Amino acid sequence: MGKTLYTLAGHTDSVISAVFSPDGRRIVSASLDRTARVWDAEIGETVHAVAGHAKAVTSAAYSLDGRWIVSASDDGTVRVWDAETGEEAHALAGHTNSVLSAAFSPDGRRIVSTSVDRTVRVWDAEMGEAIRTLTGAHACCDLCRLQPGWTVDRQCLR
Repeated sequence: MGKTLYTLAGHTDSVISAVFSPDGRRIVSASLDRTARVWDAEIGETVHAVAGHAKAVTSAAYSLDGRWIVSASDDGTVRVWDAETGEEAHALAGHTNSVLSAAFSPDGRRIVSTSVDRTVRVWDAEMGEAIRTLTGAHACCDLCRLQPGWTVDRQCLR
């Protein structure tokens, strides 16, 4: 089996998720410490931390082109960050409870987020505006730790 190459140390509370960038050069992690951290995957050092959420960051993901990071939080917001600089591009507000997950569509034009408020929201990634709110989504939310290739069809994800 494999061996540990290094431990990514820097968060001050539990880490909820971690994913590689599409090119495998970076890792983004989400933490209860209210930050997402971008790591150099070759040497295991922090590139930068993105801070702006008022509560725990529940997920973080890259756009497929690797230029953007989307983060979800218990503060009810979704935020979009420049992956290279860590600067915030958009704060997406509209959920009324914790946001469980967020991900980019394969073409990078949309973001989808799931929430404890029993909604799935679809956002325009460039403009930072809500496009659609899917309600009564409690049955879908567990499925919405999203996979590439999701589509929106008649108020549910398939």
